[in-house]
Amino acid sequence: MTVFVNNNPINLTAVATLHQVLEKQNLHEQRGIAVALNNNVIPKAEWQQKALNDNDKITIIKATQGG
Repeated sequence: MTVFVNNNPINLTAVATLHQVLEKQNLHEQRGIAVALNNNVIPKAEWQQKALNDNDKITIIKATQGG
């Protein structure tokens, strides 16, 4: 199965959850991020249960400070 994280393909050997993919990317404990799955924002409380499908598109947005 292949999913896309910020347009970069990630090959998965088994069915995975959104949390597992974020963990693989070392982002599962990152603060200040928003995650969208196929253009729908997924609350952090749902990451562990959100199953992924082939060709899903995950968008990760990091908050930044500016002035």
